[in-house]
Amino acid sequence: MTGFWQITWLIPPGLLLGALAASAFVSALLSILVMKGGPVDLPRERGAHSDPTPTSGGLAIMAASALVIGLTISFYGHAIPGSWRDGLILFGFASLMGICGAVDDVADLPASWRLAFQIGLCLVFAYFYRVTALDFGPGVIVQVPPVIGLLGSATWLILTLNTINFMDGSNGLAIGAQTIAMLVFAGLILLMAPLSLFGAYLGVVLLICVCVAGAHLGFAPFNLPPGKPQKAKAFQGDAGSMFAGALIGGATLVVKAYGVGSVWFGGFLLAPLLVDVVLTLIVRTRKGQNVLKPHKEHLYQIWLQRRDSSHWRLALRVWALCLFSSLVGVGARLIDRIYHTDIRFLVLVALIAVYTVGWLVLRKQLLMRPLLNKAP
Repeated sequence: MTGFWQITWLIPPGLLLGALAASAFVSALLSILVMKGGPVDLPRERGAHSDPTPTSGGLAIMAASALVIGLTISFYGHAIPGSWRDGLILFGFASLMGICGAVDDVADLPASWRLAFQIGLCLVFAYFYRVTALDFGPGVIVQVPPVIGLLGSATWLILTLNTINFMDGSNGLAIGAQTIAMLVFAGLILLMAPLSLFGAYLGVVLLICVCVAGAHLGFAPFNLPPGKPQKAKAFQGDAGSMFAGALIGGATLVVKAYGVGSVWFGGFLLAPLLVDVVLTLIVRTRKGQNVLKPHKEHLYQIWLQRRDSSHWRLALRVWALCLFSSLVGVGARLIDRIYHTDIRFLVLVALIAVYTVGWLVLRKQLLMRPLLNKAP
């Protein structure tokens, strides 16, 4: 195994940057096309938009990613180490989830149908990459029985899917968080894969993360238009949010399987989003409300209603929180690698605790404020 500072590129940097740029370019072109056709999201009480808006951006993201990944592997496959099987399973899983979301964008499927499909597909993916052990601290490793590992892994996947979906209600918020997650995943693989015994198997997964990040960047200006952030030209829809949620949750399990990251890493990537989703579900459950019914009670929605209706300023705040928690996760992984002291779970618990206190305090303050004159 190489020394810590003798890191080699898993994939040539020029190829990675080219794939990133190509995905962004193709995604932007396809976004223009989907804006001219496909389903339209009409204004509704729980929405944050006032005009009919195309909601096929997720299809542009998926198609751009698939096209660039396929072409890159076709022409430069010899320069990409690793198992194509892992990449195929991961991208196939995410794509099937995205297709389910696309159908929902058109047909507005019952929530119970969507959840049943999610559970079934997540169980299949979890079968290949179930968690077998959990690290809770230095020397504290708990072996997980197969059935518990399967169900726990599937639960994590369902949580990430719906976290991205629930938080995709403000222009730019989710698409930016997804981009950060994909880029940080790519950074983690680049840093740690050369130092891990089986890290070289993640070459295709690295390419997927980079291409999807590029596709997100290409679509972002349509979701959060420069100069007019309140007026999105297109939404990613359930197709985009479920595709991204599946990738983030699935990649967490894949990098865990190859010893590059831990199952806790996904928690760092999505910490502020997970806190908002889970605590909002708890609040609604305590009130006896239907947790499957759409609503506008997430903290970010209350912020738009009572504090500041700017989607741009809200997105910047959430992106900053996501980037901070993600970098904390990378730092905890580096500490584990350099000093052989695994504090990732403890750091994540502390981070979630801080975000939880912030959520509770801010929500209480916001609910004491009157609604803004002009709702977002």
